[in-house]
Amino acid sequence: MEDLIERAVRRIFKGDSNEGAVAPTIKVINLSIADSAKMFFNQLSSCAKLLDWLSYKYQVLFCVSAGNINTDINIQKSINELRSLSNDALLRHAMLKIHEDIRNRKILSPADSINSITLGSIHSDRSTANSIGNRVDILPSQNLPSPISAHGLGYKNSIKPELYINGGRQLYDVVNNTCSVSDSGLAPGQCVATTPATGGEINRCVYTRGTSNSAALATRAAAQIYEMLNSLISENGLLIDQSNIAVILKALLVHGASWSEGRNILEFILKTSENSGQFKRIIARYMGFGIPNIQRVLECTSQRATAIGYGKIKKEDRHDFRFPLPPSLSGRNEMRRLTITLAWFSPINSANRKYRKANLSIEPPNEIIGVDRINADWQQVKKGTVQHEVLEGSKVVSYQDGNFLKIPVVCREDAESLDEEVYYGLAVTLETGESVGIPIYEEIKDRIRIPLQVEEKIQ
Repeated sequence: MEDLIERAVRRIFKGDSNEGAVAPTIKVINLSIADSAKMFFNQLSSCAKLLDWLSYKYQVLFCVSAGNINTDINIQKSINELRSLSNDALLRHAMLKIHEDIRNRKILSPADSINSITLGSIHSDRSTANSIGNRVDILPSQNLPSPISAHGLGYKNSIKPELYINGGRQLYDVVNNTCSVSDSGLAPGQCVATTPATGGEINRCVYTRGTSNSAALATRAAAQIYEMLNSLISENGLLIDQSNIAVILKALLVHGASWSEGRNILEFILKTSENSGQFKRIIARYMGFGIPNIQRVLECTSQRATAIGYGKIKKEDRHDFRFPLPPSLSGRNEMRRLTITLAWFSPINSANRKYRKANLSIEPPNEIIGVDRINADWQQVKKGTVQHEVLEGSKVVSYQDGNFLKIPVVCREDAESLDEEVYYGLAVTLETGESVGIPIYEEIKDRIRIPLQVEEKIQ
């Protein structure tokens, strides 16, 4: 498989002996493939290493499905006992059984790739199934990962999968207190086109579920972001290096993600006095950076402004980005949220256990704007090739018009030796509640005359 993927990608960007590059402007590649024989247990798969190398070489983003875990679940209750439970009781019972077997439900190759965005599946869809027959929905919540979705963590305990997207509700057949995946093509799930059953049939559809669906939706979202980005480039006369586009898309794809209601459900079911100190890591294992809200990335509102930064950086350099502060927020005790996402493709060194050559990071400026970190653990978010920080607060802080948030992007070497320049993308969003009449967008827009100012410093 590795040879076939390498040849296909090389043909896209470089061509082969018979023809030139067939699609050199490609920025995103969907890879809904998972090898059930290669579950991730601390050692990176050969296919993951290939994707990491291809990502950096061609500056292309792979959206990879985490893989489906289709093994039976020992639910230890009969179908009648399950149906007699309340939704809350059934949800708790099923999640505890999944959690007991979490070590056998890890991501499948090549989802362990550090440069790719890995997609898990949320147990959610838009189908309106009125009858499910003898099938059972063992996870009656559309805020949690699907019971068939593979989970993290990734290499060196990095956050994998990074995102979870709707993948359809997976139902189960229950026999002898054991749940088996129902492969029915009936709803619920996500309706997709399929091959005809009879001659001349052109409109046959079935309902499917899984992380392949989630990866496809993520790839579609990346295409929508790409169209938005192209509009910004043409409308503002920007000249962005094409090598920066894929990492900007990577940053923006993650930028709208948050744990939302899934966090509260997982805390209620799984949190104990023994694991409370590390519970953010448990949530990250099930939810990654969260469920992305792509619409938040595609457009701003009066109370929400997003700025995009980009560049290329060398070892031991630092780039300082300046994000202007809206004067109307100074001295107010309104709830506000600051979201910062940094993404890059790292060159790799397979002979070094650290593997990732380029360690880029940011340190969120929280005090000047009165916010504190929420969601993922502040150390864990720095272990991969995406650092996604969500900060909230309502502290009263005062500042002068003309003040700004300074966001430093720092590049350090992990695996020796980092001689290459590293392209990166940065997204920053500041927002308040929609009911708060603070014109954040206009005030920030008026203070940004050119793309975010960047100062290059050599440490």
